Amino acid sequence: MIKKMVFTILALILFNVQQVSAEFILSDRTKIYYTDSKSKGQVVVLLHGFSMSSSMWHETGIVDRLSEKHRVITLDIRGHGKSGKPEGVEHYGPKVAEDVINLLNSLRIEKAHLVGYSMGAYIVGRILVTNPKKVATATLVSGFFPSDDSHELQYQESVAKDMEEHGEQVLADVARGWRYDAVTDKQIAQIKVPMQAIFGSEEIDQHFQRQVKRLELPESFFKTMIIEGADHDSKKAAVLHPNSILAVEKLVNLSQDKK
Repeated sequence: MIKKMVFTILALILFNVQQVSAEFILSDRTKIYYTDSKSKGQVVVLLHGFSMSSSMWHETGIVDRLSEKHRVITLDIRGHGKSGKPEGVEHYGPKVAEDVINLLNSLRIEKAHLVGYSMGAYIVGRILVTNPKKVATATLVSGFFPSDDSHELQYQESVAKDMEEHGEQVLADVARGWRYDAVTDKQIAQIKVPMQAIFGSEEIDQHFQRQVKRLELPESFFKTMIIEGADHDSKKAAVLHPNSILAVEKLVNLSQDKK
């Protein structure tokens, strides 16, 4: 469900801008840019989509909204935004998820609520398998667990070639690294972290139909929400819909109430 984004950032509701701290950490010798609202509450980490940056969360007011009750952290995924952009597929794939864990560890955060949009959902899916103890809850928006089925591999390569044609070699490396993030149905079924998936009705395509069964594995604590009329990467994107933010807040609050 990952696409090259031509994403026009439009704010749904503009909140009073809160001061956030912007800093860098080193992860595998790569500089990773991140912001931290440093507000009180549960930690929520927002992971952006392919060819975008963490600014998508700030410019739409999503960070401001969530920061009213939660500590919100965003980062530019390596190869994107202000973070380092090393060339070579070996610098991507699993290393992207490791950056998130390294950031949490550097900030001494035991667990966080992860929200991933499109490519960000891939990353969340990977972390749920490799580092589940660092995840309080997980929300996958307009994206799935990474897969290595033939259709997905063909799609990844087509994205990589498109990036190369546009002179974006680093983004091509990012796309080719996805195949090394693949997780199996068995691994997904063993996840015990509360999870949810959010999609727009307009982004339900053949890829969605192939993957949606993975969101219904009998042992998974997964709930799926479809937002009518929402799509993947326009001003009507599911990730921008107020119901998406409400769903994140509800899951965070629900997990807190159970403690």
